[in-house]
Amino acid sequence: MDRLWIFSKNAMKIYQTNVLGETLHSTDVEADWQVAGICVTREEELLICCKGDQTIKKCTKDGSVVDLINLAPLRPISISTSWSTGEILVGAIDSSISDDEAFSSGSGRRVVFKYTSSGEKTVEIQFESLGVPLFTVPWKIQVGTNGDIAVCNMKSEREGEVVLLDKYGRLKFRYDSKESQIGDDVSEVKFCPVGLCFDDKNNLVVSEVHSYSVQLIDLNGKFKGTLYRNKRNPPTDIVRCSNGDLMVGCSSGKVHVLKSNE
Repeated sequence: MDRLWIFSKNAMKIYQTNVLGETLHSTDVEADWQVAGICVTREEELLICCKGDQTIKKCTKDGSVVDLINLAPLRPISISTSWSTGEILVGAIDSSISDDEAFSSGSGRRVVFKYTSSGEKTVEIQFESLGVPLFTVPWKIQVGTNGDIAVCNMKSEREGEVVLLDKYGRLKFRYDSKESQIGDDVSEVKFCPVGLCFDDKNNLVVSEVHSYSVQLIDLNGKFKGTLYRNKRNPPTDIVRCSNGDLMVGCSSGKVHVLKSNE
């Protein structure tokens, strides 16, 4: 992948750029969409997660924007797509839950859906065994080549966990370890994942706020090491390119490329 889509809230545009940062294409965004995330399908069509009007929109190659999925009465907050199957995954919460209540209230639905590429719902993931809710706020989602589903599940504004599910939505593990944090006293340090992806072996790569780092977690939920750290401009999101490189979005607004051989 030598192109990258970036949403600019300030400019209210979604830009497609190359690795040199040159703009190749842009799409205007309406304020009432309240864009919560974007992804690109294997057909190279842009999907836009809009919590404002509770839809997933598709921007086709000819530049037109259409509503693909309507999630009302739920509010979509995260989106991803599988390049191997074409499936679309969407994280959503009940629209009756305000942003202020998302972490404090235990009521309302908090769910991850699977859809076909044409927008037909196939799977709904909400509970683990005995009806225990899987998610508080399913903030980010990614899909591995083996079908595993990874979710950044935020439990507060400054704390979360990584939830790994198999392709059927069954819980494999929850990861909120502090062994990756900076310093000796981690008793008060919280784990806050804000972005994630899979590497070519389906290990998890996670951008974490409090340690200013990009971390590697293996298939069994064990911390394997730190791939990148930036105290000045902490990583805020991450994506894996088809050639294995990692593109790390930082709080400065810049994107750092981690070469696959680094």
